[in-house]
Amino acid sequence: MLATFIRHFNSIWLSAVAIFLLLLLFYPDLVTRDSIVGLLEGLGTGALIVYVLMCLTRSLLMIPCTPFILAGAITFPDMQIFIMVISYIGIVVGAFLVYSFPSFGNYDQLLEHKYPDKIAMLREKMHGKYSFWIIAGWSFFPLVPTDVICYVAGMVKLSYKRMVIPLLIGEIPLVTTYVFLGSEIGEWFRI
Repeated sequence: MLATFIRHFNSIWLSAVAIFLLLLLFYPDLVTRDSIVGLLEGLGTGALIVYVLMCLTRSLLMIPCTPFILAGAITFPDMQIFIMVISYIGIVVGAFLVYSFPSFGNYDQLLEHKYPDKIAMLREKMHGKYSFWIIAGWSFFPLVPTDVICYVAGMVKLSYKRMVIPLLIGEIPLVTTYVFLGSEIGEWFRI
């Protein structure tokens, strides 16, 4: 039984992700900033623990971190530094998973299918001396998926350290903005 499960794990995982994506297609409000805030507020004292777990595991479901950062800042406006730290840890964990295990849940095939031109361009440029700036710039720009740059860095065998440092540097302004903007919105809602 366990051997069968392990052998078909990628298929099971891909099916679960496909079902989740179909749910998002039919119910787009399922994973929004407001729905995450509503879930966290409904949990009461356990909300912080659930929030941390959601931030650490969100990359397994291929969900961007932005709604989680905003939801955390809105729900916990007095814990800005903690939300930033948890967000950075979630980004590092997600980057590690995509970088180290790209075939987990057929994530590599999904990225190759969804972003073939971006991956080809990045693969070519990541071998050059500007890989640091490419990663930092890519992760700074909010409209492109950070997972793609982590995947390509793993493909071209860039060391994890050379990938994660510029990734975090690029994410610092975004996460900081999201946290402080979210906490201001959270305070405004409580007035």
